[in-house]
Amino acid sequence: MADSGELDFSSLDGMDDIDWSDVEGELQQNREMLIKEAEESKPAEAAVAVQETVKEELPKDVDIDFLLNVPLKMTVEVGRTSLLIKDLLNVDLGSIIELKKKVGSPLHVLINDKLVAKGEIVVQNEKFGIKLTEIIEESERLLKLQEN
Repeated sequence: MADSGELDFSSLDGMDDIDWSDVEGELQQNREMLIKEAEESKPAEAAVAVQETVKEELPKDVDIDFLLNVPLKMTVEVGRTSLLIKDLLNVDLGSIIELKKKVGSPLHVLINDKLVAKGEIVVQNEKFGIKLTEIIEESERLLKLQEN
């Protein structure tokens, strides 16, 4: 830089033949590739970290088959709403409580209050059931378990 406050561009004289649109395009491709790799690796890395933590915490000679008999609470959630106490006190037989979920929306299947799947109501042998339409990815489920 010169003392007069002007910028010195003499070192850029040989760069006239560079097509800057190519450089910008390549930078954009690299940026998109890095974002995609980060998104793909984040859930997988978290799942591996949880699995490694579980393996480290269990003694080597423990047979984890005992987990197969642990009872879990399964909930099928039709919808939710919030009520004021005064509105709750007015609820009586025949009252209708509007839920925030729309008709036809998938029901949420929760295991121990954690979302694991989505589905729709079916009737089988004169009983209600749920047909699973989507199972939440294992990596997402493991991340939700880590939250608490």
